[in-house]
Order: sequence, then C-alpha cells, then structure tokens
Amino acid sequence: MKFFMLTWVYTSPHSWRGLPKPEAGPPVLADGPHVQKVMLCGSGIVVGYGVASHELALGGSLARSLAALTGQGIEVATVTGARLTTREAQAKIAVSDLADVKAVVLSFGVFEALTFTPARTWGRDLARLADFLLENSAPDVGVFILGCVPPKMSRFPASYQRRIQTMTERYNTEIERLVAHREQAHYVHFSPPIEDPEAIDGRQSYRAWADSMAPDIAEFILSDSVSE
Repeated sequence: MKFFMLTWVYTSPHSWRGLPKPEAGPPVLADGPHVQKVMLCGSGIVVGYGVASHELALGGSLARSLAALTGQGIEVATVTGARLTTREAQAKIAVSDLADVKAVVLSFGVFEALTFTPARTWGRDLARLADFLLENSAPDVGVFILGCVPPKMSRFPASYQRRIQTMTERYNTEIERLVAHREQAHYVHFSPPIEDPEAIDGRQSYRAWADSMAPDIAEFILSDSVSE
C-alpha cells in the first residue's frame, strides 16, 4: 500500500505535488512591538501548496493572526519539506535556530498516515523531536503540536479512507500521551473541514487554518509576557 500511495503522490494529476509551492526563504514578519519569534515546522499544510511564497502560506498567515491577537510583532520561520519527517526535522534544525524562539508549532502525520506508519513509531519519533526542541530552547518555550486531520481522498476506496481516519485518530492519541508528560508541550485541537488534498483554496485556506490554530498560541505568548 505504501508503494501504491507513493506512486499516486508522484504521478497522479490529482496529487497535491502538482500545485505550486514556495521556495525556502527568510522568516515572515508581522510588524508590531516586542517581536516574538515562532518556528513553524512540518509537512502537509506547512509546505504552502497552492501559493508562491511563505508570506501567503501558513507561516505568513500565522504571523498575522498571532500579531492581531497579541498586539505584538510576530516573526515566523518555516521549516518544511514535502516529505519532511520528525527525524529529518530534528536533523534540519540547528540549536542556533532556536535562540529566542518563544513558540514552536509542529504539524506532522498526514503523509505518514497515508502510508500507514505505525502510530507507536510515529509517536516515538515525534516525542524525540519535542524533547530535542525543549532541551535546546529557552526554559519558557512552548511547543504546540497540531492535531492530525485526515485528508478526504475521495478518489480512493472507502476502506482506504476509513483506514486513514483510524490512523490519524491513533496519531492524535500519541500526541495526547506526549503532552501529558511534558509541561511545556501543548496539543492544539486543530480540526478544519476535511477536504481532498488538492482542494486548497490558495491563501484563503491558510488564513482560515491560521485563525483556527492561533488562539492557543497567542494565549501562551500573552500569559508569558505578563509573567515577565
């Protein structure tokens, strides 16, 4: 099944890989006082399919949503790749990248669910990444993990769609287990409407997703600013 899924991803005209996506670039800044740094890391919706720059993708949208909610400047650096895994992300992030970062937002699991990576394996690798981030960041950093949302995959058999749904539910259980044992890790119950992967509506989708996930992160940034 993994071979079949990889073949579809790389050859089907309906695959999201046919959509444009941004090149790597500098962090996106939403102007304001007391700039707070955020790292956005993951695959799937983090990649920016359907738009030409991270300014228009999830990174820029999240920066603007957080700036509006906190009244502070927000700088979002995006670490992503079409098939970025938690292991690869850990190798890609230098300790120096985490200097002065107030929050790290992680979004993983869609590609792994589509290829049926076992939930315990996925959860163990995610925990290692979270621990790496917590150990190499400031003591007051917050790590926010977005819940996994299965793509609709309406062109696939119903049995396959049900299997993906089951996999993402198991992944979310792993996230719950991870945050239960780490005070600075937080589960963001991110649940946008389930759509086919190629149905991304450009920057409108990223705005909606950012607005959905931003409140939990903004609350953390504001509460930490008050404590200081």
